[in-house]
Amino acid sequence: MAAMNPHQEHALDWRSDPDLRQVDVVVCTTAGTFVGHTYRSSRLRLLDSLNKGFAARGTRIGLDYMPMTEVQMYLPEGGQTAMASVHIRKANVVFVAERGGGQPEGDTKVGKVIIAKKPVDARLCMVPYILVGRLHSAAWAELVTSLHQEETFIPLTKVQISPPLVTGESSFEFVAVNKDQVVYVGEAE
Repeated sequence: MAAMNPHQEHALDWRSDPDLRQVDVVVCTTAGTFVGHTYRSSRLRLLDSLNKGFAARGTRIGLDYMPMTEVQMYLPEGGQTAMASVHIRKANVVFVAERGGGQPEGDTKVGKVIIAKKPVDARLCMVPYILVGRLHSAAWAELVTSLHQEETFIPLTKVQISPPLVTGESSFEFVAVNKDQVVYVGEAE
């Protein structure tokens, strides 16, 4: 058996990077629902990690795929399976709901530009789900403007989801929505 070079060994232990923070999530995809842990850098929010990826132990992680560990996958036709780890293609993610009280701020705000934002009550249809929550956009922007941004994942807070997820959950403080999976968006009443 050939020995791994130091770079390969380094890449395998990316989860032990002290800069990473574990985040409990429910990830709804076009092929099922995944419950487990994903990761973010201590300097980034989960939303930033989803949009930009992050580096761990010198290896770029999470550019096109979202890493998860200790995963329970719920299949659309029923049934479930456990996996130690999985990497989900971000293009197939419908939304990522963060468990445990919502989106934490990064550990540091040094060098960050603060942009004034206003919440807009919105209703998003993402088959088979309807998400109602607060879409945050620049203070001067209208609802449609908040969808026309460079980032793929957009933030929604104080979210109600119907029908409830296979886990029975229907309420989350923070959800990162893949705008490419949105069928329609409207202002909520």
